[in-house]
Amino acid sequence: MEFLILLGPPGSGKGTLSRLLESRNGWKPISTGEEIRKRMADPDSEIGRTSAPYMDRGDYIPDALALKLFFSIVENLSSEARIVLDGFPRSVPQAEALADWVNAQGHTVQGCVFLELNPDRAAERMRNRRVCPTCRTTYPAVAGDPAGETCDACGGTLIPREDDDPERMARRVRRHEQLTRPLRDWYRERGRLIELDASKTTEQLREEIVNH
Repeated sequence: MEFLILLGPPGSGKGTLSRLLESRNGWKPISTGEEIRKRMADPDSEIGRTSAPYMDRGDYIPDALALKLFFSIVENLSSEARIVLDGFPRSVPQAEALADWVNAQGHTVQGCVFLELNPDRAAERMRNRRVCPTCRTTYPAVAGDPAGETCDACGGTLIPREDDDPERMARRVRRHEQLTRPLRDWYRERGRLIELDASKTTEQLREEIVNH
């Protein structure tokens, strides 16, 4: 497997960029946030039940649970898959565990893209994005406007994301600063960091990644 890691504050556009890399360049996007929300909607999912208290208060799930989720996803993928990781790893311990597994399995990490975005702009994007309560597909804001009213995937009525209320948004931004930003130095030290301005268009960001 080949992995491309997308990091950045909430609202920086990781999900939108990963889907464009899928449609234009054949990378398979994996959003751990979307995977958690899908499993939370399944009453039989142990990972969903365990994750719910953290997600409900706008926090990241613990490292051990994040790794359990990640491995449960990739175990069913082809060894030839090219994967964009959105939301994993979120901490240095997670990155170290991923690196150990990648090396042991003979896979590769092509790089880590860090999307920089002004906190006020990130908050605006989060306020205006929507999610389908039926299939859990997330729709980002477009040009600062709300994403729309109807889910393209299943026809459900879109609603604000449950974790996008002001209190939980602020908590996630703080947790990002504490846990995820140190990954920038970790990947920079290993020569794998690509820092991009997330205020650019998604297509511009895709081109910079492809041409890096």
